[in-house]
Amino acid sequence: MEKVIEIKELKKFYGHFEALKGLTIEVYKGEIFGFLGPNGAGKTTTLEILEGLRKPSSGELRFFGEKMRGDVTPKIKERIGVVLQETHFLDHLKVQETIELFSSFFKKTLPVDSVIDAVRLKEKRKSYVENLSGGQRQRLAIAIAIVNDPELIFLDEPTTGLDPQSRESIWALIEELKRSNKTVFLTTHYMEEAQRLCDRVGIIDHGRIIEQGTPMELIRKYGGTNEVDFECSPWPEEDAMKAFGKKISIVDDHFRIVTENLTGTLEELILWSKRFGISLTNVFLIEPTLEDVFLKLTGRGLRD
Repeated sequence: MEKVIEIKELKKFYGHFEALKGLTIEVYKGEIFGFLGPNGAGKTTTLEILEGLRKPSSGELRFFGEKMRGDVTPKIKERIGVVLQETHFLDHLKVQETIELFSSFFKKTLPVDSVIDAVRLKEKRKSYVENLSGGQRQRLAIAIAIVNDPELIFLDEPTTGLDPQSRESIWALIEELKRSNKTVFLTTHYMEEAQRLCDRVGIIDHGRIIEQGTPMELIRKYGGTNEVDFECSPWPEEDAMKAFGKKISIVDDHFRIVTENLTGTLEELILWSKRFGISLTNVFLIEPTLEDVFLKLTGRGLRD
């Protein structure tokens, strides 16, 4: 697979403080790579180095197979797009004018109309930026990040603070970028977002990569057990214990079955309920998620 980003033993010092402690990451063409970590883990420092905003203290950095010697070169910057955590626009420019302005900064660009269509801002093209909603402003941020038709796009927490509908719209845009064979480097604090969008994720903590893999690989390795929670009537405690043995327990006012085979256990539960004439209610299937993995690897304590 073609490597778009190669990071080897990347370090960054701020005085005596070592923010990055030898990061090694590879990102491949056409994938969405999620970069996850708690506050203060080193995500922002890494991203700023990759975007050419900071210089590393040591280590090796390659884009598209080309080794960087110092700053990220203008040649490489022509091939990348960036959506920062906060994008400040000129509020008294219109949407189309804003995209035209950023288009003028590059040698190679896409037609402005096609960019507006891609981010679904056609009806807002003549609107002033100050009148856009939060979700529309974020779509505009993505528009100026893709106006140069980049091969690699950095998205730094692109859906933070958005309502569910706007977030879903941004997710759809990111999925469209992947379908057009763009490579996306995504940071997010929403584990649901990473689990849905990312082909692979890297988890950073205290300046080190502590685990990498596909979301499902990490969930299988660290996520814990599947569970079936349910209530029923009548309350057949003795029969349930006989049927499911040590796998079942009573938690508050409901039953919980711990299982490796969620589907098989659910089928077994339904057959059991029919056999004894039991009515099942409030049945919940609980599967481990990437959030469970994240908390297990990085801890549950709040960091500022």
